[in-house]
Parts: sequence; structure tokens; C-alpha cells
Amino acid sequence: MKNNHIKTIGVVILLMIISAVLQFSTPNIADPDSFYHLAHAQVYQTEGPTSSEFPWAQFSIINKLKADIWYGFHLFLIPFTFIKDGILGIKLAGAFITFLTLTAFYWSFNRLNIKWPWVWTLVFIVAAPDVMYRLTMTRPHNLSLALTLIIFTLALTSRKKWPILPLGFIAAFLHSALGWLPVLAVTTVFLIQKLRREPAGWLSIFYAAMGGLAGLLARPHPWGAVKLTYIQVVEIMLVKAKNIPLLFGRELNPPDLDLFLKNILPALTVILISLIFYKTVSKKIYDAASRQQKTFLWAALAISFFFFLITTFVARRSYDIFISFGLMAAALALTFYLKPKPARLAEAPAKRANPRRESFVMSALIIAIGLAGLNSIPVLKEYNRNAWPPDDLKESSLWLKANAQPGEIVFNTSWDQFGSLMFWNRQNYYINGMDPIFQYAYSEPLYWKNHFMLADTGYTHTCGLIRCLQEEIEPVGLVLARDFGASYVVLKKDRNPKTYFYWARDKTLPLVFDGAKDAVFRVPPTDK
Repeated sequence: MKNNHIKTIGVVILLMIISAVLQFSTPNIADPDSFYHLAHAQVYQTEGPTSSEFPWAQFSIINKLKADIWYGFHLFLIPFTFIKDGILGIKLAGAFITFLTLTAFYWSFNRLNIKWPWVWTLVFIVAAPDVMYRLTMTRPHNLSLALTLIIFTLALTSRKKWPILPLGFIAAFLHSALGWLPVLAVTTVFLIQKLRREPAGWLSIFYAAMGGLAGLLARPHPWGAVKLTYIQVVEIMLVKAKNIPLLFGRELNPPDLDLFLKNILPALTVILISLIFYKTVSKKIYDAASRQQKTFLWAALAISFFFFLITTFVARRSYDIFISFGLMAAALALTFYLKPKPARLAEAPAKRANPRRESFVMSALIIAIGLAGLNSIPVLKEYNRNAWPPDDLKESSLWLKANAQPGEIVFNTSWDQFGSLMFWNRQNYYINGMDPIFQYAYSEPLYWKNHFMLADTGYTHTCGLIRCLQEEIEPVGLVLARDFGASYVVLKKDRNPKTYFYWARDKTLPLVFDGAKDAVFRVPPTDK
């Protein structure tokens, strides 16, 4: 067996081990949407892949449009639904997704002829705590990143551009809200090539766009998926620009200063030092391969800078895109630094690499991995401690499954409770899930009535406006029964302590189940 094959097998085994360790180092679930994604995959597994009804989120635009923007991802998860232990299914799916993501990262760096691609893969893993944490999530965004890296690399290195078409299809089919990423990547390549006056063609853009369009259309209710994509990508930005205080998840907000420094400084240090080294040698490299790699570097740097701005000022969930392309630029810069200058005369022997320089850079990268790990791993452990327990809302859900009538609506105060509720009990229906923007797009008045209850201030009265006059507020029990048609309310005691204690004493809404962490209240019917 050739040394390259042995090395590749060794890297694959290493990435498999790292993926398993990241996923199984905690019993908790990194993201509440992981519960939802496996539950929706179970729907397709039991009812067939053409099932488009989604009654589980009653007051969500997703239910109204009957579309699934994660359709391909849910089909991808179907094999994991056959595992009897659903939590183990989530964990195994997450480990597999992490492995595919890291493999794509390694493959892209290797394809670009970057020095030590496996070392850079380790740098990527520990570069930022938020990236490490996102690698453990059973969500489609990691696969979107993996496909974008591969497509970007093919646009730069492959003479045949047609493989971009099926890869672009898969990217949009898996997750339509990020199906535009490959188009952005190949468009950046085209523009950099034009600016550098190198041969540039439209084929990569054409194949990425056509693949993405086909991926959108190859699903039930494609127009509904397009509308949901617009809502999740564009409308959410418009709402945030107006400073409307929707209770988004943390990843949809910019980082505070502490998180910014913990996530940005390690990776940014590596990138800047690498570019300084590149600057010392870039003008001395004359061969065609080096000139081509310069194009790779500037294209990766442009994408990284764009997502650095998005991460800093819009949403921190873009960390992984910023850092992956930033590290690609850094790795290319250090590859330049380590590359021997070509001989000036054709008959002269090629110069060899400088072993001292290589040892210095390798030592620096190992130190960088160690320092970044000292920064990222403690934060990751803290994230894991505060993540969702595997039995999240299990007690309440199973009580409802045993006592509520099929199809009765259960009011969940927060959108992030939906995944756990649907995971444990698909017999009943709920209010909203995934992102609050989907409830806001469905009905602004209903969103605000829910908003005040989630904020633990609307336990007696609530209102359908962001600011309410005295005559506009209404009793909570009336709103729950009349506007939401709810028969029950699930409360997490640590999320809504005021509401729980008030309702338990007031008895307007009878307490019918009182668990260790959550409770269920009965909503009396109303004639109004």
C-alpha cells in the first residue's frame, strides 16, 4: 500500500475518532432543533417522503405553506430513525455529519496543495469555541459548509466544472436557506479571477445556480420552500434592522465583546501572522502554480472577510464560514512561505524546501492548536453543561401523550421547546418552532401575545401589540383558549418561574402535571 493511501486512512480514522469524541463527550444535545429534525425525519419514515402536511406547528408559516426547507436533510436522517433509542440516533447522526464536514475540509485543503492539510483541520476544530460547538449539532448547516468548501475548491482546481451541478443540487436540496452559499463562493472565484486578469468562465456560476434551482424544485411544494427561505434569510434581516425585539436564539444575534474575543482572536491571529509571512515571499514566487494559488488565497480571503462582517454585526452563526475560509487563506499563505523559489535557469536543479523553516512553522501551528484548545475547550464544556438534556420535556410530553386527546393543541411558551415536544409526542400539536420569525410571519398579533408569556410577564394578561394600552390587554386564559385553541400549556419552571408559581396558586388554569423541571396546566374552554 502506498504511503499516501496509508496517510489518508490514518487521517480518516483520526477524524472519525474526533467526531465521536466531540459528539459523545456530553450526554446533552447541543441544539434543540436536533430533536425536531429527527422527529420530522420520523414523519417521512412512517408516512412517506411525499408527506407535506405539518400540523405540529399550528401557528407557524411553515404549517400554512406546507413546505420543508430542510427536506433533503430530513431524508438524509431517515436511516437514523430506525435506531430504537432516538437520542442515540441524534448523537450518531451528529457524529456522522461532523465527520463528513471535517473530511470535506481536509479534502479541500489537500486538493489546493496546501501544506499539512490534516494539521489545518485540527486548527479549524479548535480555532473558536462556537465552531467546536456547532460541529456537534445535528443540523444541516455543517453539511452546507462542507459542500460549499468542495464546490469552491472545484471551481478553482478542476477543468471539468460539471460536478458542481450535482453538488449545488445537494446543497439546496438539503437546506434551501443556505443553497445560495455555493453560488456566492463560485461568484467570488470568478470576480477574483477577473480582477487578477486570469482566465475566468461562467460555467461554475451556471452549474452552481442551476444545481441550486433544481435542488429547490425537487421537493414537495417548492414555491412554499422559496417563500420560507425568503422569510428565514431576508425577512429576518428586515425585522432585525427595524429593532423589533423578537426573542431570537443566541446564534442569530451579534456576539458580545467577550464572545467576540474568545471566538475571533485565536483564528484572526493565525490568519494575520500567516499573511505577514506571505507578504515576505509572495513577490519572489514566479511559477504558474504559485500564481494560481494566489488566486485561491484572495478568493478565500474575500469570502472570509464578508462573513467576518456578517458574524460581527448581524449573527454569530456565521463564525464557521468566516473561520474556515480565513484558515484556508492562512494555510495558502504559509504554503507560499514554505515553498522553495524555483530555479531561474531551466537547466538548474530545483531548490529544496528549507527544513528549518518547515520545522518552525509546524511548531508554531502545534503551539497554535494547543493555545486555541486551551481557549475553546473550556468554553465548549460550559456550552455542553448548559445544553439541552436528553430527557428535555420528556415527562410532560409522555403525560400529554397518555392523557390528552390526539390532535389537541398544547401551548408551548417558547419556540425552542417545540423540537423536544414533537420528538417525544407527535400525537398532539403545538404553537411554533424552529425560529420565532416563522410565527411572526404567520401572525404578528399572535406572536406578541406569545412573546409576553415567554418573557414571563404575561401570566395574567397579554396583548397582540408590541406596546399596549390598558384597554388592549386581555386575560391570558381567554387568549389561550380563543386565539390559540389550546387545551394545555407546557411550562419549564426555570424559564417561566413567575408564571408557574402564579398559575399554581391562582388555579385559573388547573395544574394537571407537576414534574421535576416542567409542568402542564389545563386550559378551560371559553364561550367568547
